[in-house]
Amino acid sequence: MKISPSWKQPAAQKYLGEMEEEAPANMEDEETTPTMPLLCIPNRVLFPEETLPMHINDPHVIQMLRDASTRKKTVAVCTDLHLGDRLGGMRRPTQDELAALGTTAEIVAFREEESEYYYGPCFVVRLLGKQRFRLLKVDRRVNGLLEGHVKILPEIELPPHSSDVYACPAHIRDSCHAKQLIARTPGCSLHTRAQLELCINRLQSVRLSGSVCSVPTWVFRFYDTDHLREVLMKEQELKTFVKSDKASTRLPENIISLSYWLARRLPINEPSKLLLLSINCPTQRVIKGLQILKEFTKLHCSNCDTDLGLKEDIFSMSVDGPLAAYVNPGGYVHDTLTLTKAVHLNVQGGPSSDHSWFPGYQWTIVNCETCKAHKGWCFEATRKKLKPVKFFGLTRSGLVMRSKDNFDVQ
Repeated sequence: MKISPSWKQPAAQKYLGEMEEEAPANMEDEETTPTMPLLCIPNRVLFPEETLPMHINDPHVIQMLRDASTRKKTVAVCTDLHLGDRLGGMRRPTQDELAALGTTAEIVAFREEESEYYYGPCFVVRLLGKQRFRLLKVDRRVNGLLEGHVKILPEIELPPHSSDVYACPAHIRDSCHAKQLIARTPGCSLHTRAQLELCINRLQSVRLSGSVCSVPTWVFRFYDTDHLREVLMKEQELKTFVKSDKASTRLPENIISLSYWLARRLPINEPSKLLLLSINCPTQRVIKGLQILKEFTKLHCSNCDTDLGLKEDIFSMSVDGPLAAYVNPGGYVHDTLTLTKAVHLNVQGGPSSDHSWFPGYQWTIVNCETCKAHKGWCFEATRKKLKPVKFFGLTRSGLVMRSKDNFDVQ
């Protein structure tokens, strides 16, 4: 895998124009069950610490977001599993049509303007994911808007490792074993936070002795945060991401932030994203993300399985990473993966600079040459000295990840 050069990148979401910045919203306590406005987004999963741009045209949803912004409250963002790419709040799904997991989000910036495509105002907003939740119940207000009764899910971090962990007396083997189970159980459903704290306290109180723990040293190292960060840095594809991400030239130090940093950069489908979102242990989330990252080697058309690109051609054209959400004035959001080159694509129509997601670049629609389905856009620089001169932005919904043996990674 080659390392991409240092591209000159546009600022994150610069195409949205000037927006009013908002103060941070209040965080909810873990394990609590608050009720909050429910915003349903079609076929898309929002991760904590991920940015989501939206164009809202529904007046009721606009008022809901205004109220949330005024009160410095978060909203519950949940995935509507039965719609296309449009985000405008027009649909009111039932609870059975929504994913069981979601993410709270705060409004970080917004702007109100007249809509170019619909009668009335348009609310241009940028949301930031905050905390994971499980959807317990959905209520419908008189005006048709939805409220969600949610349970804020915990982030269960593993205790730091020390020499005491690698050589512990026999009388705390059960604690070591419990720690291992916590790391290997995605939902950590068998262990409460009190049990985890008890395990940590017992391990920290131990001193070196002649007895050897039944759990091998390599097991603990496998779950060590510093070791996982080293593995990520050694992966060529992650070096590409880091080298290209001007806003974060270093991997996050915090294991929770690191897990979501990796999760939102993986070109995986919605079921795989929901799987990552369901994991309570950030260490396990990083391990699962690394597994996906190592397995896939190429990208295929989701309709006809035609080869479209290789993993080594993926690079970051935005500070949000190689895969980011972009919204057009009509309210349609595309998770777009940027590649230096792509194959087996045909252009449709001529180039245009209108509403370009990348200032200084014009776009042309590209379709799969086999099935003719829309796959994304080809971007070409309109100003000198811009690099790269040409690149592709492929919509995630039109792609399938394959391994070198042509097995579907997802």
